[in-house]
Amino acid sequence: MPERWDIVLRSACALPRNFVVERRLEGFIANAQRPHLQVAEMDAAGAIVDAFVPCQLDRDAGGARAVFLLAEATATASARYFCIQLADIKPPGDELIELRQGVLHQEQESYQISTPGATYFYHERGAGFASLIDRDGNDWISYRPFGGSDGAYRGIPNLAHPENYFHPGGTGCRSRILNAGPLKITIASESVDGQWACRWEVYPTQARLTVLKVGHPYWFLYEGTPGGALDEAGDYCVTSDGRRRALSERWEGALPQPEWIYFGAPNADRVLYLAHHESDQLMDSYWPMEGNMTVFGFGRDGLTKFMTETPARFTIGFAETKEFAAVRELIGAVTQPVSISEASR
Repeated sequence: MPERWDIVLRSACALPRNFVVERRLEGFIANAQRPHLQVAEMDAAGAIVDAFVPCQLDRDAGGARAVFLLAEATATASARYFCIQLADIKPPGDELIELRQGVLHQEQESYQISTPGATYFYHERGAGFASLIDRDGNDWISYRPFGGSDGAYRGIPNLAHPENYFHPGGTGCRSRILNAGPLKITIASESVDGQWACRWEVYPTQARLTVLKVGHPYWFLYEGTPGGALDEAGDYCVTSDGRRRALSERWEGALPQPEWIYFGAPNADRVLYLAHHESDQLMDSYWPMEGNMTVFGFGRDGLTKFMTETPARFTIGFAETKEFAAVRELIGAVTQPVSISEASR
């Protein structure tokens, strides 16, 4: 069994600070005696740049993955070199993610995941996010267990209607933690009838959903409260072609490619972005509901759902800027694959 992997990382776009990357460890044996990883960054000549890169070891049925942090920004088209080794002792490093389980939030046991940029509350039986709280304490979802658009309709991703699967407040799913470490939390959720399954991976700066199994066409929704409360006149959304709309404006149509959108509020110095990784020409839509919440959907027109593809991936997160070019660059970083290959010296 190999105990060392030398790799080189290249990215087609700039990567921000505190960006997490992953590498499957080919040849890893599940019952490996050494339980930890040590990741070191090298220069092109093989000299050590950083002996202790923050990292974690994620195990799954297929083997294991090295998860490690790029604490400093990575320039476009640059190469970075790393050595990954099995270790007996957990290396030093800060924990950028904290997981609390069994937290009662809005009347349901939840996972509370705290990161440098956001705090997430994920309902275990609902299998959806009930709250997404920014650094200033504003909840951009604001699910409540009562009413409609003023509470119970809200959530992310609200995939399955009318079953209410993957929707906060629902009771038709079960969830479990697959891996938890200082850089990444992985949640697996499935419907109790076995027809639906998904996986969330939460990182220091974003969260990614992979839809694994569906029982019928679905949508991905953001039903929530930009900046803490919907302000139809002041709040806005922006799509990848740079078009900006007030949230008082209703619209339907396939989003331009690449398929992403972000929401902003005049009281917030950040925006919330939602990106669909796979390209399509399916209908997307937005409207404000009763002055209480956004109704945005990938693959939605009214109550018609258009999405059927699995696996399908979506990423959400805060960009700590309102400047279009900077948000576009960040979304490109979290949606475009990073090239990691064996290093040859």
